[in-house]
Amino acid sequence: DDGRSNYVNLSPEVDLRVGSQFRGSVSANFTHSINDRQDRNPQTDLTGTHYIFAHINQQTVAMTFRVDYTATRTLTLQVYAQPFVSKAEWSNLRELSATPRAESYDDRFQPYAGTMPSDFNRKFFNSNVVVRWEYRPGSTLYLVWNQGREDIEQTMGDRTFTGDFGELFNSRPLNTFLIKM
Repeated sequence: DDGRSNYVNLSPEVDLRVGSQFRGSVSANFTHSINDRQDRNPQTDLTGTHYIFAHINQQTVAMTFRVDYTATRTLTLQVYAQPFVSKAEWSNLRELSATPRAESYDDRFQPYAGTMPSDFNRKFFNSNVVVRWEYRPGSTLYLVWNQGREDIEQTMGDRTFTGDFGELFNSRPLNTFLIKM
């Protein structure tokens, strides 16, 4: 595609172990993807089938936090949390031309008059907290709290990722509590 696409991904992680009772980790994932030939669903109309492509510029940031704590042999705590933001901007909607293997990259496509896909800004948060208590040998009680949040906008927006994460935590949570014995 004459250098019009690229992909960069950074995924640093820090693991921490303090004695035999505490273990934790923090990881981050930063991705910036530019794809000049992102395929879309083919469209069929009276003139035939149109094989659609567009240019997408997408950025994604995710963090993952984990903590395992063993208070005693019979009591443990596990915590997992992951906020995630992915936003993208679409442009240059086009379809395959009559010469999809043309020497010139630009000659492989022709304009398409369809609807441009919507830009987006998707934000998700998932977390789990699990307490395990073995109150008698072979008998265990689990207390679980799961929380999910999401916020989806039909525009990339101009907020920074910090602002997007703040916006995510302003959204209404979906909480689930479970007890298993």
